[in-house]
Amino acid sequence: MSLNPEEIKKYCKTIMQARRAKGKIVILCEGGKDNIKDDVLKQHPSPSTYRKLETLPDANFYTACIPTWWETGRPEFFVCGDKEDVINSFFTLRNMSENEAANSYVDKNKVFAIIDLDLQPAKQLENYPIADTEQLFNFLYQRNIPQLENIKQNRIFITGLIYKEAYFFTPDLQTLFNNYTHPILFNEQPIQLNNLYQFMVNSLATDKNISANFKIVCNRINYLNELDFADINALQQSWLNVFNSTNEEQKTQLIYALLSIHQVKDYWKAIKSNESEIIEERFKEQLTLAIGNFYAKLDRHSEHHLPSFFNALKGVL
Repeated sequence: MSLNPEEIKKYCKTIMQARRAKGKIVILCEGGKDNIKDDVLKQHPSPSTYRKLETLPDANFYTACIPTWWETGRPEFFVCGDKEDVINSFFTLRNMSENEAANSYVDKNKVFAIIDLDLQPAKQLENYPIADTEQLFNFLYQRNIPQLENIKQNRIFITGLIYKEAYFFTPDLQTLFNNYTHPILFNEQPIQLNNLYQFMVNSLATDKNISANFKIVCNRINYLNELDFADINALQQSWLNVFNSTNEEQKTQLIYALLSIHQVKDYWKAIKSNESEIIEERFKEQLTLAIGNFYAKLDRHSEHHLPSFFNALKGVL
């Protein structure tokens, strides 16, 4: 259940009073709902509360993704709960920071948001130039490639992949996985992303979200003319046929399309280290930050989604 309007206002007030927001770009993101309710809304926040919120998913990952070329005035991320909470907080924070500017470290003109694409029916964006989240996705991406000039026109950014976790499985990460400090296993074997993608595709028919929202799936990836959209089974088989008979560029297109429609959180949960003395939560946390660091080091003009977002953000302000 999303935060109610009064909870949203109280939390936005907390963000406004966060000294780390002073003079900075403030980006609202998903995550931390239980912590917001327990650590912020039920008591007066302390500096340690703010530090804790900084380390929560998704804030810790996105912070790790801030490009290395962005040396000063780096953005500050604040978790705000689920997608609806983020959207509501975005509009509320902008309004409050304008009306109460004298008592706020937040500049209305420096408030942004980043939300997951997911595969639910589109969320409405009232009082925003774009009507809903699916239209926002279609505006910010063409063939799942970020459109830099369109991103610059928006204060709400939507991921091109279904969840933040999908960015843990993009093709370029195979080298990182091969050379990581600890062996990374999926289904008790060293992770091979090409094998994982085919495992994912073979699971499409059991993905309830795809079954319930198949029209959205088709509309989202219908730029791939080689695929058969007659039904889920036809989509699954055609994806495999093309993937196993095409070049690397087209394979990458297929992979990004797959990661934009198919739930990935269970695959992330299944990732393990083969070293038993490593605490799984700590292992995942360190791997997440290593992946973020990978994106942070990409060229400023890379067509990867996250560097494009930061490049556009830097260009706006």
